[in-house]
Amino acid sequence: MPTGSSGGERRCPDEKYAISEAVCRARGSRHFPKCKECKWRDQPGGPPVPQDPPVDLDEVFKSYDVRGRVGTQIHETLAWKVGYATAQHLVSLLSGESRQHPERQWIVVGHDMRSTSEGLGRALAEGIRAAGAGAIDIGEVETPAVYYAVGSLRALGGIQVTASHLPDEFNGFKVTGPGCVPVGLGSGLEKIKEIVAGQEDAGLAPLGALRQEDISSGYIEHVRKFAGPIRPMKVVIDCSNGMASKWTPTLLRDLGLDLEVLHMERTGKFDHEPNPLKAAALADLRQRVRAAGAALGACFDADADRIAILDETGEAVPNDLLTALLAPLFLAREPGAAIVYDLRSSWALKEEILAHGGVPRRERVGHSHMKAALRETKAPFGGELSGHSYYRDNYYCDSAVITLMTVLTLASARPGEALSALVRPLRRYFTTGEVNFEAEDKKETVRRLAQAFSDGKIDFLDGVTVEYADWWFNVRPSNTEPLLRLTLEARTKQLKDEMFEKLVSILGEPSAH
Repeated sequence: MPTGSSGGERRCPDEKYAISEAVCRARGSRHFPKCKECKWRDQPGGPPVPQDPPVDLDEVFKSYDVRGRVGTQIHETLAWKVGYATAQHLVSLLSGESRQHPERQWIVVGHDMRSTSEGLGRALAEGIRAAGAGAIDIGEVETPAVYYAVGSLRALGGIQVTASHLPDEFNGFKVTGPGCVPVGLGSGLEKIKEIVAGQEDAGLAPLGALRQEDISSGYIEHVRKFAGPIRPMKVVIDCSNGMASKWTPTLLRDLGLDLEVLHMERTGKFDHEPNPLKAAALADLRQRVRAAGAALGACFDADADRIAILDETGEAVPNDLLTALLAPLFLAREPGAAIVYDLRSSWALKEEILAHGGVPRRERVGHSHMKAALRETKAPFGGELSGHSYYRDNYYCDSAVITLMTVLTLASARPGEALSALVRPLRRYFTTGEVNFEAEDKKETVRRLAQAFSDGKIDFLDGVTVEYADWWFNVRPSNTEPLLRLTLEARTKQLKDEMFEKLVSILGEPSAH
């Protein structure tokens, strides 16, 4: 058993590949035969080796990923088990013949810049290999690069180590399956959770192979294809101390942009919350866009799958209006195509899609629902209010840098108009944004709302949506918290305020959460 992390790379006697400290500890605690002759075994009378604590899986397995606090909830033992369970689940999806071909059973592993991510990635790879699959280590990358690797390498799936926009004391795992289909609760994550719960031994010997893959040049070329002609202009980007700083600045400068970059150091620490939906996170970018006279600004989240776009005045463009702005580009190339959007989006988005000859596809909130709708309709493009934008030609996946490429292409095609002028006609309705309310019995509250507004046009695609001639609202339940989330839009500010107060009388006062 190990006594610490010093002394070089850990490797069991006669084994080809290195192992993590977590696997080393697990093997030693279970009297793995090779531990008797290993230099890492405990010395007589030495201090006991700390064990990773047990984890309440219900707390860390979320709707779309696995997330929690480092040390108490997310650690290398859990990472090993998640790798092992993911490999078992993904291999089980193969046909009988395909299971006989190990070369088809590769799983991509990437990680972000958090201080714990590299070690968690190694443990994931060892768990994958212990299940008999091969692991492809693509190193420190943004989340969309994992999707690219899975798609371009035709891998069995992939796992990205990241906690997205959460503070640095958190970490986690995003899982994708064959063809870049997301794995969440209801689409396989519950099966992975079940395997993790039943797997006590995290020290099984690796059976599958391990290889490193540098995807940099292929990924950059893939992203570059989404850019049309781009004219020189001043642009400010905020990388939020995250993964956008790895490739994006070089890519943008190669396109001839006058670029200023904020918060590009990838130290695992954040100068501001790496969540572009939060106004406070945009403060530095807003100031620099105005001071520099930039054409626009862009703020990425930590793993670079979401983005916020600011116009030249420093005002953020909501992603539903950004989707409405960009949709005509795709419809010009593919007349009559579908454009997918989530049901919280402004009426302006549907109207723009129809005005340009497209087919509006309204969908439930969440990336798994959005991606499934894109696949079903073969839609070239879709947008979600959360800052995710999806592209059919990007393996039906989201990408912040591709969104920025598309915005720059649009801005270059309209050189005489500022971004704020392009967006202004779309700001024709008044919205509350998404507002949270505490609700212990979410189903009963939704039922009461449907009854109270039964004279409107009602649907239950995601919670309850009610439409009238001059206003509409959606109230949907949180998947993880005792909260209901309200979005309301109206033709006038007065009507918006009046209807909001009417809903507050039923929902109670808004929550600070």
